[in-house]
Amino acid sequence: MNLRTIRNDQTAVSVCPEVGSSICSMRFLLNGKWVDIMRPTPQGAMEAKDPGAFSSFHLMPYSNRIENGILHFRGKTLSLFRNDADGHAIHGVVRDMPWKVRSEDGQQLEVGLDSREQENVNWPWPFSCRMMFRLSGNVFTIRFCIRNEGSEVMPVGFGTHPYFSRKLTGQDDRVLVKLPVKGLYPGNTPIPTGKWIPVPRELDFSEERILREDRLVDNCFRAGEGSVMVQWPGSGVAMTMEADPVFENLILYAPPGKPFFAIEPVTNCNNGFNMAESGVDDTGTICLRPGEEAAGNIRITIRENR
Repeated sequence: MNLRTIRNDQTAVSVCPEVGSSICSMRFLLNGKWVDIMRPTPQGAMEAKDPGAFSSFHLMPYSNRIENGILHFRGKTLSLFRNDADGHAIHGVVRDMPWKVRSEDGQQLEVGLDSREQENVNWPWPFSCRMMFRLSGNVFTIRFCIRNEGSEVMPVGFGTHPYFSRKLTGQDDRVLVKLPVKGLYPGNTPIPTGKWIPVPRELDFSEERILREDRLVDNCFRAGEGSVMVQWPGSGVAMTMEADPVFENLILYAPPGKPFFAIEPVTNCNNGFNMAESGVDDTGTICLRPGEEAAGNIRITIRENR
């Protein structure tokens, strides 16, 4: 497995172009020792090329789920392979694909992919995409760009799925989270039942609060203005995550009893393309004409906070 690592004296990020350009590790130098900001990737997951077990994987040309693998768009009904245990199409199509390294140095890595060069692509339209990973001091930036390479309008979405560690050191007994959100997509499953609604108190992270370990959180939110904030007070480390306005939605996934949680900046909400086709507005659906591109940046900043 040929990993590519960008690093400086504060932060190190390893990427695996061969497996969706998924992130294998993100580490921060704390008191002379490297700690895992993102959950570390097991060696077995790398050998199995299983992106779902990596530190982070990337979502293109759509985020999260398309209900029952059936996509309705501009009067057409299109069937996708269902790769979710609940019978949906999930997490886009690029996380399993090998990407090409376009350029790299010690601080920056650029990769690209063209769906026309891949086999059995689970998407009806051709597209190309690029990602750039860059370190500048304690700031890690991911830039996404996707282009419609076909002759018809196509819906697109993109984002990333980082799993963060609940504990950085043995001093951590809790993690604090603050989310810049203004709405919650309703429903008791990952498929929303309608347009976003006001956030109920039990899921309101607009003010910093403890992310409990004993209850499942798996919700899609309509993003608002501001930054995601995470604190590990025991270790004295804080993280902010900023996303460009194109990332209109935010997913929080925190499984009970697990040593990780995910905060995912994404453009479209769960099943957003189908919701938009049914007349629901403000789903984050982007429509690209032939030759058009959509792009956006996500910035993660790590600092000591004592």
